[in-house]
Amino acid sequence: MIQKIGQSWLSSLIKGVPLSRVVFVPFLLQISLTVGLTIYLSLHNGQIDRNTQTIIWFCLAAFGLAALVGILTIRWIAQLIIDLSTAVKALAKGTTLADFINAEDAVIVQGIDELEVLAGSFNQIVQQLRESFAKLATAKEDLEQRTQELQQEIQQRIQNERRLGQHSRALAELANHRAVSDGDLETAFKVITETAANALEVERVSVWIYNGDRTKLQCVNLYERSKQRFTAGMELKRKDYPIYFKALATTSTLIVTDTRNDLRVKELLAKLLEPQNIISLINAPIWVGGEVVGMVCHEQVGTPRQWELIEQNFVGSIADFVALTLEVCDRIRAESALREAKEVAEVANRAKNTFLANMSHELQTPLNSILAIAAALQNDVSGPLTEEQRQSLNNLELNGKHLQELINNILDFAKIESGKIELQLAPTSIQELCNSSLSFVKQQAFKKNIRLSSQVPEGLEPIQVDEYRIRQMLVNLLNNAIKFTLDDGEVWIEVQPNPTNEYIFISVVDTGIGISSDDLSKLFQPFVYVDNSYTRRQAGTGLGLAMVQRIVQLHGGSVHAESALGRGSRFTVKLPWKKKGE
Repeated sequence: MIQKIGQSWLSSLIKGVPLSRVVFVPFLLQISLTVGLTIYLSLHNGQIDRNTQTIIWFCLAAFGLAALVGILTIRWIAQLIIDLSTAVKALAKGTTLADFINAEDAVIVQGIDELEVLAGSFNQIVQQLRESFAKLATAKEDLEQRTQELQQEIQQRIQNERRLGQHSRALAELANHRAVSDGDLETAFKVITETAANALEVERVSVWIYNGDRTKLQCVNLYERSKQRFTAGMELKRKDYPIYFKALATTSTLIVTDTRNDLRVKELLAKLLEPQNIISLINAPIWVGGEVVGMVCHEQVGTPRQWELIEQNFVGSIADFVALTLEVCDRIRAESALREAKEVAEVANRAKNTFLANMSHELQTPLNSILAIAAALQNDVSGPLTEEQRQSLNNLELNGKHLQELINNILDFAKIESGKIELQLAPTSIQELCNSSLSFVKQQAFKKNIRLSSQVPEGLEPIQVDEYRIRQMLVNLLNNAIKFTLDDGEVWIEVQPNPTNEYIFISVVDTGIGISSDDLSKLFQPFVYVDNSYTRRQAGTGLGLAMVQRIVQLHGGSVHAESALGRGSRFTVKLPWKKKGE
């Protein structure tokens, strides 16, 4: 800015006088001069006295003075306007924003009120512009700073996206690698550690697994990136590094930026970290079956490293792949062991069934002969018998028939187990099926004074079953119920269809001694006999309930037992009855 001050004597002379009056004074003097000249010219031809001449000369002098004052006044006013114009041009030609903001000069005009007001307004505008430009400069600095921050954020985001893409490609490669899906531990660990080291750009990646009692960590694979070398076999014992083991147990992911200043790995410095120049590390736990079985260690050499969130997530994904490989390996081993056990069991089962069938046939032939001879002796074919002999023959026949029944059960069970039995399905009346089954056990129930009954809704449609096998199943359940019900008890059959008539439920209920909850799970296993003081007095092979279950399953149904000691038992058979929508 340019500072201009009006001429002191002239400005002091006309200070406070309006600009219109200052300009009017020269014109008034000119008018006076004009009047004087007019008088002079009018009297030029006549005689004038000396006084008149004096007045005329005075008028001429006044005219000259007025002309001079007018010229100086106009020039002074014009100079002030030129000063304002110069200041405006200087303002417009400012080279930089800082030049304009830092300028402290102002235009000062003294002597004429109108010009003083104009200069004051100009200075006020300049001040406002200076303040506006100062704010603009501040905003510009803020914008430049924010621009730099955004550029840094963009660069960081680009770098993160590059790393994320690198990590994604590495994980996709591991997901498609055959060694991982096949559970090939040695190959999979090599692929995982090498892929992780290259994607994360670290020197060392290793896999460590706890031993059985978790007293030490064993290195199953270590990859060194610069040497492109795989090693294994190192061990870390809990007794040597208790603080480190505690840190692993209490921290989900162990993140160390500078190993030289972290107490959690201080025990490792002298023997492991400093010799390898390991400055930063991050350990991710390996979770298998709900527990940590080891860790994957990533180690930075040379300079400290601040592990970012995407890197921590990637390390966790690498540990998940190690866990997946271990789980696949365990599953393959378990499946292999299961197949071998199944094959052994099938061979043993076939041998058992063959043995049972052969032995049953071998026993049945002489047993039939014994029963035939006993019957002949009872008919006095060899002469009269004494009462004692007849009683002995009756016991022989009774035991022989019981033995024959047991042999027949074993033969039937062997047929069912070997899959040689075929069902003869036919429409069967449910009411008649229950009644005929009860008639088979009437004599046995009569001996113990046990009441038999059935609760069958009227009008039930026939059911498509093998009548002989279902009756055999019901008779087995009724025999068991009567066998384990004390004298004067009660046994009955309940029949109830489900609400949609797709299934029908047939229950055999008794008021017997009941079964403990621990023994319920053993009931349907072949050759297993629930043992207590009462059942030990009852004869049986332990095949009755197993045959019941097999027969029901062959019909596409199921059997369920409910019981409690001293409160009786309920065996419920669920059989398909009607097709849906029929």
